[in-house]
Amino acid sequence: MNIKKKLLPEVKLKHLHLMAASTPNYKEIMTEVVGYKNNWFSRKWRFVSQFKVAFMLTQEMRDVDPAKLEWQEKTCPIKKPANVDFITFQAMMELQALLGGGATEENMLQVITDSITIVCYSENHEGDYKSDGKEFQDFKNKILNSSFKEMFGLYNWIVKDCERSVEDWNQRFYSVELEDPDYHQAGGERMAQFNVITTIKNVCEDFNLPFNEAWQLSYNLVQTNSYAKATQNHIQDNMRQIKEARMNASRAAQ
Repeated sequence: MNIKKKLLPEVKLKHLHLMAASTPNYKEIMTEVVGYKNNWFSRKWRFVSQFKVAFMLTQEMRDVDPAKLEWQEKTCPIKKPANVDFITFQAMMELQALLGGGATEENMLQVITDSITIVCYSENHEGDYKSDGKEFQDFKNKILNSSFKEMFGLYNWIVKDCERSVEDWNQRFYSVELEDPDYHQAGGERMAQFNVITTIKNVCEDFNLPFNEAWQLSYNLVQTNSYAKATQNHIQDNMRQIKEARMNASRAAQ
């Protein structure tokens, strides 16, 4: 196959399901990726050469280890935030729900596309984050029509930075966690299912914001506010224990 790589068309993210299948769909790869026109002229003069291009593209893509692709700052057409903590609280809740469901061979394309759209939307658009609007859908289509390698590298960055974010915040909150055996014995863990709504209610009260504006605050600000309140409670509990220890020591001295 004496075909120069520079002449090969670009494999876009939306082509992933065609080329990554256990049995590649060369008919659709030829028409959707290579641009083959199924007319008399093409069948007579171009079929063999364009099939070779489709085959070479498929083999080249299947030889790539997607897990090793990295975000390329200089060439990636999609702007990303400095880290995922800077996206809105609403976006982070949607992202965590998406990634929490896991990615399978069947939904991989959707998970990658939606993850990038959620995380990068605000960096590429002015105004509020809205995942149910036309601009959001248009942005998703732009991602689908971007380079497979570029978008997979960006997705890998998102997954890695989400793991970093979860670990960082867990360590912070764990350091100020209050142990209350009575609370656990009474089944206090059941309140965890209301964490999101409780957080939003607190944000509305703490920042004097209506519900819809609270969702637009950055995840970093919301978490920092919660962490500050948890730290304050932890300090107050430590002060209580210190005062009780002093009182007990004073009584013992008498």
